[in-house]
Amino acid sequence: MTNMRVHNRVAYREKLECYHYYSVDGQRHPFKEVVQMEVFDLSLGGLGIVTKYQFPEDIILEFTFYLEAIPYQVMALIKWVNTNDIFYRYGLEILGHNNMLFRHLQQYVNGKRISSTSF
Repeated sequence: MTNMRVHNRVAYREKLECYHYYSVDGQRHPFKEVVQMEVFDLSLGGLGIVTKYQFPEDIILEFTFYLEAIPYQVMALIKWVNTNDIFYRYGLEILGHNNMLFRHLQQYVNGKRISSTSF
């Protein structure tokens, strides 16, 4: 299998909570209960997450992502899913991330751990 990835991934562990999503028509929908997720890796383009929740197809998730304890509001499109029927592993593409998040991801992926004063 060929690796079609544009960006290198690095391991990263962070718990996330998601309260709502956007359907393809742009409508915002709340989840019936808070969806617990965990980030397992990240890249300049997105995040890999694991959850017990099966998301609807073709949706955009919105959540707060903490990178080195700095919060970023993120909207991410589900690009792929794998499952073992207990957990779901998703690849998320970050949509329109701001310059601060992009710079922070760039430095983090390149092995440079930074503080909030580095911006």
